[in-house]
Amino acid sequence: MSGLDAPSKRPPALRLPGGWLTALIPLIWLTGLGAWVSLRWSRLPTMIPIHWDLTGMPDFWVRRSPSVVWSMLGTMGGICLAFIALAWLMLQQPPQSSRASLSAERAFRRQTALLIVASAWFIAFTPAFSLLPLPLRSFRAWMALFAATLLTGAVALVRSGIRMQRGERAAHGEAAGESAPDEGRWYGPFYFNRRNRALFMPKRSGVGYTFNFANPWAWVLLAILLGAAAALSRLLQH
Repeated sequence: MSGLDAPSKRPPALRLPGGWLTALIPLIWLTGLGAWVSLRWSRLPTMIPIHWDLTGMPDFWVRRSPSVVWSMLGTMGGICLAFIALAWLMLQQPPQSSRASLSAERAFRRQTALLIVASAWFIAFTPAFSLLPLPLRSFRAWMALFAATLLTGAVALVRSGIRMQRGERAAHGEAAGESAPDEGRWYGPFYFNRRNRALFMPKRSGVGYTFNFANPWAWVLLAILLGAAAALSRLLQH
């Protein structure tokens, strides 16, 4: 593990943006929405929308049933839970950069966690447009705000990622043709190192992070995300 300081000199651990309560609001919201649905089941429309086109108009409807509604809420809850876990694990891993780019790495990880948690908020609100009597303009406003959030977050991540890469190249002399640390742990775009307990590693090229596939948590998160995606796909084909 290159570029890591001694444990006594490591900076304080990063925390979830807004704390645990803020991060768990998507799950709290989905639980409350489920309770509301249970109390007002007979008043729900017979057909409910579960997909919308780019103009915000519903273009796919399904018949209301317990399996459809609870599958939708459960799938969104699973995705949000995976996102929250991903954000927390991103912040808990030890630094993977040298002193020259440590502040940029911390900024990148904070911004990544913030964007992941914000995405969970937006994802959690999606079932509301199926189950609540909301006007069309509210869905369009949600789409615009979500797109703006993703764009703003992506720009911030690219800037932090570029600063982090520049610091690492300067520290390790890559511009002079020297080999980068951990070079032998890369198998194409994949990183595998049992001696490194970090879940994420800065990408070999480009901006961002990739999994350390020697960490069991990488496979757990992949299984959760793939399972949620499969459940959502099955719901859309219902």
